[in-house]
Amino acid sequence: MSNNIKRVLITGGTGDLGQALTPRLQTAGYQVRITSRRPAPADKDPAIEWAQVNFLTGEGMTEAVAGVHTIIHAASSPFKNVWEIDVEGTRRLVAAAETAGIEHFLYISIVGIDKIPYRYYEAKLAAEKIIEQSSVPWSILRATQFYNLIDMVLEGLTKLPLIAFVPFNLKIQPIETGEVADRMVASIEAGPGGHLPDIAGPKVQRTAELARAWLKARGRRRLMLPLPLFGKTATGFRQGLNTAPSNAYGRITFSEWLERKYP
Repeated sequence: MSNNIKRVLITGGTGDLGQALTPRLQTAGYQVRITSRRPAPADKDPAIEWAQVNFLTGEGMTEAVAGVHTIIHAASSPFKNVWEIDVEGTRRLVAAAETAGIEHFLYISIVGIDKIPYRYYEAKLAAEKIIEQSSVPWSILRATQFYNLIDMVLEGLTKLPLIAFVPFNLKIQPIETGEVADRMVASIEAGPGGHLPDIAGPKVQRTAELARAWLKARGRRRLMLPLPLFGKTATGFRQGLNTAPSNAYGRITFSEWLERKYP
């Protein structure tokens, strides 16, 4: 590899965002290395470097960051070992980055984590603080929920035949993953920028509207019934504290995304 080609490490590289980032970074001329909990599969693209890393223990982390110019930190665990992976794992990664002399640490975060009381959001906010206090030049980009996440949640809510219990009045401004990846690649090109402007999808929608569009695209007939949600977390989503109407970066609508995924 030419000394002029910069290596970018994507943590969580096999995830939704990682898979969107990899080809875009390659097109932009970067050498891509990804981390995963698992060993490299036999059919791995030989152009992509693979680093097996355990964020619970830090095993493999030093080797993963060696020779890297930029780290895109996208590894996360919303439902299991949240604090251990998203906070302590980030702490280990930042320490390894400092030792390795990484020139840019780019972290993907979530809009509204400082306003909505939710355990996972608290972990993401704590990870941000660790990065902010480090000696590594950094950027933090907060995005709204990805369409793939909305797809997964609605799949779970519509498992029952004939009826679907859906929280009707939560406000969501979801965004297409590839558009977030585009913004992140641009951020790498621009260099460390601290807290970057939030990015969100093209419009704020209620969950009932998203569910109806999803059911139509899937060709499923369900009687939608309201699922009541209580507590401060649900209140925050009803108030739209997870949205950024003035930062509508995305152009691909949820309906357009559904047409592409479920033609």
